[in-house]
Amino acid sequence: MEIDEWAIGQRIAQYRQRRGLTQDELAGLAGISLSMMKKIEAGTRTVTRFSQLVLFAQILRVSDLRELTGVPMSLMPAGRRGHPAADAVRTAVLERGHGAEPVGLARLQRLVGRAWGTWQEPSTFRYDAVGQHLTDVIGRAQAQIDASTGDERRPALATASAVYQLARTWTKRVGEYDLSWVVADRAVACAVDADDPDLAAAAAWNLAMILSAQGKTTQARSVVRYAIDQLGRLVGDQPAPARLAAYGGLHLLGATEAAREDDARDAWNLLDAAAAIAARTGETNHHRMVFGPTNVALHRISTAIELGRTREAVELIERTDARNAASVERRLTFHIDAARCYTRRDNAVAAVHMMGRVLHDSRDELRYNPIARETLRQLAARCTPSIRVDLDPLLEAAGLTP
Repeated sequence: MEIDEWAIGQRIAQYRQRRGLTQDELAGLAGISLSMMKKIEAGTRTVTRFSQLVLFAQILRVSDLRELTGVPMSLMPAGRRGHPAADAVRTAVLERGHGAEPVGLARLQRLVGRAWGTWQEPSTFRYDAVGQHLTDVIGRAQAQIDASTGDERRPALATASAVYQLARTWTKRVGEYDLSWVVADRAVACAVDADDPDLAAAAAWNLAMILSAQGKTTQARSVVRYAIDQLGRLVGDQPAPARLAAYGGLHLLGATEAAREDDARDAWNLLDAAAAIAARTGETNHHRMVFGPTNVALHRISTAIELGRTREAVELIERTDARNAASVERRLTFHIDAARCYTRRDNAVAAVHMMGRVLHDSRDELRYNPIARETLRQLAARCTPSIRVDLDPLLEAAGLTP
């Protein structure tokens, strides 16, 4: 088995041994008990907090969290890393529209809308489909900017920003974090050039997501706080629905980042503010930033998980109906979060059931999402014959079968 396939606890053990630390010494440096340290390395207890994972990385002198989490993805059957379309998407980004033909703003907007729709709807192979979409529309979006003048330039820039925001979420999901940084930065630049504060807020949201994925939580919080402050000055008493929804979405991301730094008070305050905004907006999907009461409820769950409050998270899960979420991505996150919690609570039947919902909505999620893969590994390690028949198809879809 390749190192990318190891559980997080096993990777921690490997780096501990490289540093010449005993389990007792590492436990002391991390501020946990020796018993807990042994359970983490054995894989019977997971690292429940993002901040704890960062602490382990600092102690073990690991500069990239991917060395502990297993991202980028494990080797694919063809012997290469990541998604097969990643190289083509990277080429499209770096070529900046060279050789691409503009197709007209209206048609480009339809193509971008179709690509986003594919990403946010259930599909067996949505990762493949969106990878193909991106290879085409990234070049065309840049070509459209180059060909646009006068009144058409601003909407062309806004459309390109939407393209780069989709590229950000896709590249992050397939483990291409360096490319995610590039396209997130371009999304911000296009939004600023388009002079659209709502779009700029959405682009800042995307940028903070990449900073967070790289373990730069403090910087991510700073980006979110600045964006909240800037947009808050424009909200007013009767804000446009899109602006209010973007404002609420920034509060949700701020809550997530606060939880990752164990700042529970700020996390819950931001969630409460987001809930008040969601009561005004209802369910929305402006700028492809899904926001509304359902998404607030889902973020309460993920925040409880980040804070290590598994029991509270399970209680929230069992009171939450995720079917109203406007994006399959949020539903998938909910099901994976639920599976993680049930695994920690030794409820393998419920965990496998939740992962089965992931397989139903997006088979590729099991292959490319590192948290989903880690959860499946834990379930496989504890599997009993009674659930093996339901777990095996999940392991096969994830490429985790022996």
